[in-house]
Amino acid sequence: MPTGRKGGLRTAPVLVPALLAIGAAALCGGGLIASVAPAAGCPPLAGAQPVAVTARAAGGDARGVTGYLLRNGEALIPVRGLVERTGRIYWDESGQTVTLLGPRDVLSVHVPGGRAEARIAVLNGEVIAAHAVRCEEQVYLPADLVATVLHLEVAVPSDDRGERMSR
Repeated sequence: MPTGRKGGLRTAPVLVPALLAIGAAALCGGGLIASVAPAAGCPPLAGAQPVAVTARAAGGDARGVTGYLLRNGEALIPVRGLVERTGRIYWDESGQTVTLLGPRDVLSVHVPGGRAEARIAVLNGEVIAAHAVRCEEQVYLPADLVATVLHLEVAVPSDDRGERMSR
């Protein structure tokens, strides 16, 4: 392998520009844009923009995941990956229901197999309107709703390249 100086390895000439290009491509409007595309087999997320979402519990570390910004401006975040690190989550396989337990609130969403979306949830025993998407064994819920139930600060880039906070 060629060396740039005695006893040391020289960096391949294409490696540094490639890494810079990847880093530059990831930066958009001052925030990181996630590079994960929605699953091809998930129609509810088709056309959605992948975004880097950060959540922080009171006194806790920030956690980041890939969420999706829908055309209507709604941000959906994955339950697994983000929520399981910051709150209690339960999945009932037989009932196809995900339940989040917050400090004072309980949220349950039923997304039956064979369906990719649900439009209602149960919050503290009352039925509410809530958009849920299920794709490839992952459930995505509205960032604002998750932030409220689990008492999180959730930062989601908005479609105008600004950042909005939920709580």
